[in-house]
Amino acid sequence: MSRAEWTLVHMANSLVIVTGVVYAVMRYLVTPSDEWAVVNHPWQPHVQHLHLLAAPLLVFAVGVIWRRHVVKRCANGREGRISGLGLLVGFIPMVASGYLIQVAVQPGWRMAWIGVHLATSTLWVAAFLIHQLRSVLRDEREPLDASAALAEDHRS
Repeated sequence: MSRAEWTLVHMANSLVIVTGVVYAVMRYLVTPSDEWAVVNHPWQPHVQHLHLLAAPLLVFAVGVIWRRHVVKRCANGREGRISGLGLLVGFIPMVASGYLIQVAVQPGWRMAWIGVHLATSTLWVAAFLIHQLRSVLRDEREPLDASAALAEDHRS
């Protein structure tokens, strides 16, 4: 993975994770000061909008690293990458449920998609953190400089 790809993936993940956690706290844990308030916190709509704007960046970042990182790792069967499989399994339902929350009309379906999104997002965050920690602890990081990444492309 090149330095630019690494930066993009980590920046997108950070933005989505932080805005998602802050929004969830505001939505589910904060009680409004006014009983007639539409939102629990004055910044809640802004944080939600930031989350919705950051999410496509994460989808793009995963697309950028798909062939050179995800497919390559799945193909060569590297051991010890359970966290990567967790990311892979959780990604599609997390993204799909995030979009379906926005378009669900019936309250039952909306609540179902929220549940799926919260569960798969929690899986995503845990798997991402474990994936990064394992990478650092095992010192199995890919080359981050452009010349090594280009050499790797020519070999595959």
